[in-house]
Amino acid sequence: MPESPLSMITTPSGLPQFGAAGRIGVVVPANNSVLEPEFAGVLPPSVALYATRLLARGDLTPQAVRQMEAQFDRAIGELAATGVDVILLADMVTTFIMEPGWNEARTAAVTAGTGAACLSAWSAMRDAMAALGVRRFALGTPYPAAIHALSLPFFAAGGYEVTGHATLGISAMRDVPEVRPERLVPFVRGLPLDGAQAVILLATDLPSFGCIEALEQELGVPVLSSNQVLLWGALRAAGNAAAIPGLGRLLREH
Repeated sequence: MPESPLSMITTPSGLPQFGAAGRIGVVVPANNSVLEPEFAGVLPPSVALYATRLLARGDLTPQAVRQMEAQFDRAIGELAATGVDVILLADMVTTFIMEPGWNEARTAAVTAGTGAACLSAWSAMRDAMAALGVRRFALGTPYPAAIHALSLPFFAAGGYEVTGHATLGISAMRDVPEVRPERLVPFVRGLPLDGAQAVILLATDLPSFGCIEALEQELGVPVLSSNQVLLWGALRAAGNAAAIPGLGRLLREH
């Protein structure tokens, strides 16, 4: 009897059928239509992505962020049930709205409760800046002016120097994913770069993967975006050292 084609499909012993090179779980705000497509287009072979969403809509306000943060426990439980290697808390603005130490307390609690490594948008950015030796940077965000302003004392308290900053000033959550390269690139070019060791772009719903490499080559400094550093941190936490071309120095060299 001829051997069935299905009998020739094998999975290495002890490895999952999907995600043998890393299983990444991500908690993402529901308005975010950017992170999953950006990740999916560049993930190394045999790395799997699993996402669950937090309801978020309307304008970006402290109240909306706190309501969204209250859903984290449910979302983390769903990812833990999937059996992921690392859990990403993919929302940067919680860093500026929640109490000091929120990132450290949240990520530690997730790891203790699930056994999975956990990174937040801020902890991934912090680790990426440390890897590149960045302490002084130009900052760009899409946030409303009042929330953008909260980021400056946060960085100052951490010993960072913001050499220059600007915001796109977008209030409606659904509008940030619609920012096109033809708007983002001139915005980044306009950031004051004197003394800056890097450009930092915040917000996981801000599309950035299509222009990071070109901006780095033009500006001569690393460009770090929230999704880029989350991807880098997730791969490291999952034990995957694959380099990814086209996404800047961080993912090419580190």
